[in-house]
Amino acid sequence: MSTKCIDIGFVEEKSNWLLHPRFFPSKVGGKPAWLDLKNIPNPSELSCKKCNDPLTFLCQVYAPYEDSNNCFHRTIFLFICRNGSCCQTNLSDNFLVLRCQLPRKNDFYSFEPYEENENENYPMDKWAKLCNLCGLKAPSHCSKCKKIFYCSRKHQIMDWQKGHKQICNDSQKVNEYSSNCFVVTEAGKSILFKEWELIVDEEDEEEAGNIDPNEEMEKLKKMMEEKKAGTMSNISESELEQYAGTLPEDKVFNKFSKRIARHPDQVLRYDRGGIPLWITGNTENSLTNIPNCQYCNGERQFEFQIMPQLLNFLNVGIEFNSIDWGVLAIYTCKASCDAGPVYKEEFLIKQDLTK
Repeated sequence: MSTKCIDIGFVEEKSNWLLHPRFFPSKVGGKPAWLDLKNIPNPSELSCKKCNDPLTFLCQVYAPYEDSNNCFHRTIFLFICRNGSCCQTNLSDNFLVLRCQLPRKNDFYSFEPYEENENENYPMDKWAKLCNLCGLKAPSHCSKCKKIFYCSRKHQIMDWQKGHKQICNDSQKVNEYSSNCFVVTEAGKSILFKEWELIVDEEDEEEAGNIDPNEEMEKLKKMMEEKKAGTMSNISESELEQYAGTLPEDKVFNKFSKRIARHPDQVLRYDRGGIPLWITGNTENSLTNIPNCQYCNGERQFEFQIMPQLLNFLNVGIEFNSIDWGVLAIYTCKASCDAGPVYKEEFLIKQDLTK
């Protein structure tokens, strides 16, 4: 009996121009490569439900529905609040998932794929204005030069203090400043996460049973010591042993650790219509009923999950008050409906590794 192939994702460094929207990238960090360039959500729709700060772009996955013309281009976007205090165990209030899709013939991109030419001119200024700091929709601009745009007063003040003030009266420098994707830091942290391309490929078919669990746990321990296990680096040795299977009740973690041993650096698992690879059986109310799509009332299905290993590539730190997760499971409208706004909110379950 053949088993369904699961795609897994890894991050690789890539030149910024190759992650432009016209290439329909899957990517982590940097500014979002919006799909529909005109109907971008308003900043109020992309603010944290807890602290009301602007959300930060986390990643996007290009995932077209090949059997639907309306979904010829289709991307799922994830946003997160950078404030660690908004990150709570098994709660997803500090996240937002958006789905956007376009037919092959649309107002923004050519019918045929673009050639990879760095010098090709693709004017973005004819569409929605974007925040110079974070890439969200920017309803306001600098009142002096009127060339730099912002999603919020907070980002405008930060940009003024960190560099725009010095060049505001120099038109040429303002143009260079805008196009260079200048990143401002706040309290030592970048506004944006480091940008990576997300490379997706099929997971190999090696059976998990062929892996020595003792050898696998040694790998995980080593990753912890090197701070390379994402959320696992916050777990003590005794807790690790508990999850390693010395206590039989969390067989789910055993399964998780064996499966990821095949490719320890995977940051994404894509399995549309499948089942998430949960990190623990100790759910503590993290698993809830999946609500139907609020636009068509149709059923939602699992599409992909973000793995804890992604935290290693975001430079979020391992201090107590930082963002964290075990797995992020994304559920989307099974029909990928066209009802409602252009960018449609989807559903996320955040499951953490807790004692």
